[in-house]
Amino acid sequence: MGINIDLIYQKTLQHYEKAYGHLVEQRSVLEHYQSSAISDVIPGFEADKLEFGSYDKENFAVLFVDMRGSTRRAENVGAEKTFLTMHVFLTALIEVVKYYKGKVIDIMGDGLMVFWGGRVAREKDGMNKIEAIKNAGCSGLAMLKVVEKVINRIIQEKALGAPIHIGVGIDFGSVIVTKIGIKETYDVKAFGDCINNASHFSRNDDKVKVSAEVKNTWPTSENGTLRFVPTIDGYYLQ
Repeated sequence: MGINIDLIYQKTLQHYEKAYGHLVEQRSVLEHYQSSAISDVIPGFEADKLEFGSYDKENFAVLFVDMRGSTRRAENVGAEKTFLTMHVFLTALIEVVKYYKGKVIDIMGDGLMVFWGGRVAREKDGMNKIEAIKNAGCSGLAMLKVVEKVINRIIQEKALGAPIHIGVGIDFGSVIVTKIGIKETYDVKAFGDCINNASHFSRNDDKVKVSAEVKNTWPTSENGTLRFVPTIDGYYLQ
């Protein structure tokens, strides 16, 4: 059974209405300062257990999803509609990630970086390399569908501007995780060629682009409906 488009639409619409309500009422949110990690979310690498400058390695399937032309779009529609659009855009994509058991590592304003796999996922969910790659790929394809049937539907209904287009990139490989910063301001960050590749692959329009590693690991089936279309430096998953 695939993702429930109607359910994602309803949840996303609820987030839009909440964001719109805050915008109209001009409410302010006070944030209390505390010394903690900025985004302590990489599975199995808690900030309080890492030393500054230390590092560890783990393998993950990495997905980048990026809104195309976000800067130009923001200039055209203005700050308020951009604010509301992002609540629709990111909320719907995160619902897809949740369904496919991914972990959002970073929200970049106009996109997401997501991990699948690693020791914690293997021990908790039995998610091996093949399952991590499949979940990432299926999540990417579902994101294209959700953009069309949820995000752009709400954008049209609420007159938030032009339809959105995205690019999705996926790779699998070794990731170095390290703790960066000072005592008062620090974070756990991930670096690796697979992260760079996934980010590079996401620079396309309305496609899911994957590496040779992803294509070669994907299990084959006589009745399979997915196919990989070769490009200069990777494959489009369709």
